[in-house]
Amino acid sequence: MRRISMGGTSMGSRGLWLSLAWLGASTALGCGRREALPASQDPGAEPPAQPAQLAQPAQPEEPAAPLQESRVERDGLSIAFALRPLDRDQQGGESGLGAAPAAAVAGSDVVAEFTITDASTGAPVRGLTPLGWMSRRAGADGAAAASFSGGAPEASLASGAPAASLASGAPEASLASGVSAASLASGAVDAAPDEAACRGKIRSFMAGLLSVRPEVDMNAYLLWTLNQDNTLSAINPQVALARTQLRSVVSLAGPGVSFVLHPDRESLYVTLRGGRGLAVVDTRRGLVRTNVPVGQDPSRVVIAPDGRTVWVGNDGDGTVSVIDARSTDVLKTLPVGPGHHEIAFTGGGRAAWITSQQGDSVAVVDGETLEPLGEIAVGEGVVSIAASDEAGVVHAANAARGEVVVLDAARRVVAGRVALKPGLGALQFDPRGRFSFALNPTANEVAVLDGATGAVAHTLTGLAAPDAVTFTGAFAYIRNRGAARVSLVDRAALGGAAAPPLVNIAVGQGPPLAAPARPGPAALATPIAPLPEGNGALVASPADKALYVYVEGMMAPIGTLPSYGREPRSLLVEDRSLKEVRPGVYATTVRLGEGGRYDVELLLDRPRTGVCLEATVAPARCAPGDGEADGSGCGGDPVKDIAIAPLFEPDLRLAAGEPATLRFRATAGEGGPPLDAEDIEVMVVRFPTGYRFRGAPQAEGDGTFSVAFTPPAPGQYRFLAAVPGRGAPVGALPSVPLRVSPRGAGAHVGGAR
Repeated sequence: MRRISMGGTSMGSRGLWLSLAWLGASTALGCGRREALPASQDPGAEPPAQPAQLAQPAQPEEPAAPLQESRVERDGLSIAFALRPLDRDQQGGESGLGAAPAAAVAGSDVVAEFTITDASTGAPVRGLTPLGWMSRRAGADGAAAASFSGGAPEASLASGAPAASLASGAPEASLASGVSAASLASGAVDAAPDEAACRGKIRSFMAGLLSVRPEVDMNAYLLWTLNQDNTLSAINPQVALARTQLRSVVSLAGPGVSFVLHPDRESLYVTLRGGRGLAVVDTRRGLVRTNVPVGQDPSRVVIAPDGRTVWVGNDGDGTVSVIDARSTDVLKTLPVGPGHHEIAFTGGGRAAWITSQQGDSVAVVDGETLEPLGEIAVGEGVVSIAASDEAGVVHAANAARGEVVVLDAARRVVAGRVALKPGLGALQFDPRGRFSFALNPTANEVAVLDGATGAVAHTLTGLAAPDAVTFTGAFAYIRNRGAARVSLVDRAALGGAAAPPLVNIAVGQGPPLAAPARPGPAALATPIAPLPEGNGALVASPADKALYVYVEGMMAPIGTLPSYGREPRSLLVEDRSLKEVRPGVYATTVRLGEGGRYDVELLLDRPRTGVCLEATVAPARCAPGDGEADGSGCGGDPVKDIAIAPLFEPDLRLAAGEPATLRFRATAGEGGPPLDAEDIEVMVVRFPTGYRFRGAPQAEGDGTFSVAFTPPAPGQYRFLAAVPGRGAPVGALPSVPLRVSPRGAGAHVGGAR
């Protein structure tokens, strides 16, 4: 369940059907009879394909073979669960039909997929909102306590429950894990949960307590903030962590300007100042995968609707770089005119419309061939652009003239000009493409234009420097940069004759303009993000250094999430929950936990049904040809052949706020392939505050690697390196202490021998 914890208050916004009350009373919630079937023995269901949004549309493939499949029938539904490789490289053997799929391996990323059909007719059941988890089953190795406490002793303490209660089989622990106290005490052999135990496990996971976390949560979402200090923050709002909800901090090579999330949810693209290009961030590992050189002063970044290409406006040299989203190669650099650039797409991405603020025309480019289709003279000073396939028009806002130029998307000509007031800024169509919102922070108003007629439908006044707008299904959310409030507009009332009233929601203590100004167009900020459920929004407050959570129907935010001392300038949500990727098939990408037998818990809303299936996760492999981590091939020691040697002094002292380069040597044992940068993960943790930094190491040759790190504050830190693919996850290899002194205290910065 998606939950947001704020100072002891938790919010779950999936709807009333998620109430814990009905969970405790419902007799429909239980476990049916499970059957684990190989794919070849499942004649009753169509083989589910790899999820469309997780695949690259440029290279369609045969459906990936399932790693395993489990099936249950309950309340007239047939429910199958399968783990599938993300791509054919993970399937093992040769690609193609008949290839033997590899096992689901501990620590690997796979697609978790539920196929739900009518048990009588086989018809897919559509439109569900499922919740899913995977929990490692208690066994004779005593894994029960670790399994249901998140695998760490401190987790149980963080939740306020004594660690002894888990070991002794206290009632709270047995209810949470779905196994009896006696079985915990005796170390019983793995057993499938009965109906009551299945219900108890689901109830526990929905409570959001750290002490009863599942190994795999299929309902997660992360908040990503672009901060003022060369970092991205990934915040998990769903778990009541004792100290911090900060999942990771990604250090960038320069200040971030704007960012966008790829539809496959695997990559973030961030434009950087100072000639640093475009950073490509791996959202799963929480680190920069690569930096792509583009033009001068990159600013706006957008992704084509088909997800194949990334477009970057280079304000310093009058060009736009088009980048292959899969390979990150620069496909073409387009000369489009001087000044700031904004980009919009029509025809599902078949045409790209590009502005140049210091030029007098809008360039139109073929989205597939990247060849120019023409230029449309609109006048110098266009600062924003928005397109609507529904209305067949493109709107371009000219700040100096105070007008919106209406362009005919099919004929690529000027269809009209709408006179407004000078000072226009951001411009955006609502999701249906009927109305465009032209924000004017200078005049403190918003003009709502009818896309069909080009006329001004409404003028919204009484705003305070409106500079950003976003939409949910019911409302438009307008940020007031000059006041600590967000103004809501009822979208259903936009079709009426009278202007809809503004609903003003107080957000935070200080207005956004109270935060120090940053260079560049203000319209680049995306400070409001809709909640994944669509019934509210998250609002970033750089002045308060916080994120506010608002649910529609309330007159104030329901809580606050800290940004840990950073100023969040832009915000987006990475939704990792189950989605219906094709009729009756619900899937998401997950990272598996430790090897062993797992229970797979599923909660459905229609009918209100909970079921438990099962899955098996194989132990992690040490290295190609070396066997598995607990097998003879590794001699029972999965990390004995991995060595990490720091190339900086043990008593190295860094200075807060000053960048340092940490070098180390990483080697693999004889018989295994040498390590490369993609194999290695680096983390720096500060104690006891919970600050975590993840960095992508750079190869320097001869087994030497380096990572750039800027400590945010004085204190004690630890440097940790990991090689997950070789059986050495974070924490398996020794850590190296780092001491950080205040800036200017004479600390020795550097560290390379």
